[in-house]
Amino acid sequence: QPLVDILGNFSNSCVEETCLQSILEPYLSFTAAKWVDRPIRDQELQFSEISGTQLMQSLPAVPLALLFVTILLEQKVVLASSRRGMLMAASDAIMQLLKPLQWKHLLVPLVPESMMNDLVHYPAPFILGIPTDEKKSAEILSSLPDDVTLVDLDVGRVMLASEFVHDDSSASDGPGAAAGALRSQVLFLAESLGGIVGGAVDDSWASDSPLQIIPHDNNNKVDDFVSIRNICHDFILELLSGVHSCCLWIEEKCVEECTNGNEPAIVFDEKRFLSIK
Repeated sequence: QPLVDILGNFSNSCVEETCLQSILEPYLSFTAAKWVDRPIRDQELQFSEISGTQLMQSLPAVPLALLFVTILLEQKVVLASSRRGMLMAASDAIMQLLKPLQWKHLLVPLVPESMMNDLVHYPAPFILGIPTDEKKSAEILSSLPDDVTLVDLDVGRVMLASEFVHDDSSASDGPGAAAGALRSQVLFLAESLGGIVGGAVDDSWASDSPLQIIPHDNNNKVDDFVSIRNICHDFILELLSGVHSCCLWIEEKCVEECTNGNEPAIVFDEKRFLSIK
């Protein structure tokens, strides 16, 4: 609200233009330097590189891999940070790591305070960005539903949903045993993938201070994120290999008159796919 009031004062015709220009010009010239007179495609690529660098410097290698695996499993994920720009950057970088897959569920990089409580109880998978400096943030983040994974981008840690953490080793079957087995596999996969990610970069985590200024012209950091993105891309391709041989195209011929002719359907043979893997 204070920012809105300040901008409202600036919009008043009585404000001296020279004074206003002297205040805003240094900021406008700095922020526009990387984008002005550049094609939209180049702007998009550079924004993606900067976003990836910021995410890479906010999470160590293993938590970054754990976040990646959690997103692949289409879980509910909340990103938390006091830096709104970090929330926007992390959301974009995650989409880059998922390619060639696409996130088809709810994605809100910056959740308004008035919608936080409703969206964290959304029944389908989601990725939400919640600023930690809002009044209601602490209460909401401390009472997240059991099926929500929390990613603290300021501290650099990923806290798996309680459903993952609960490990009922005493049960030989049922939901408790399944949750424990899934948790073990997720953590093992994240640790293995994190080791590969950590070995591909020299210094993958440098977020000792949330106020750290990340140099945008640091080509080494950009190259590191490209390496991480390539690792995730290769992992997804390996994961999807053999999918086409397990898909059956079925067309059911209509006996009566049909407006669309034959009705095709794709059936996925899960047992065959698991046997291949």
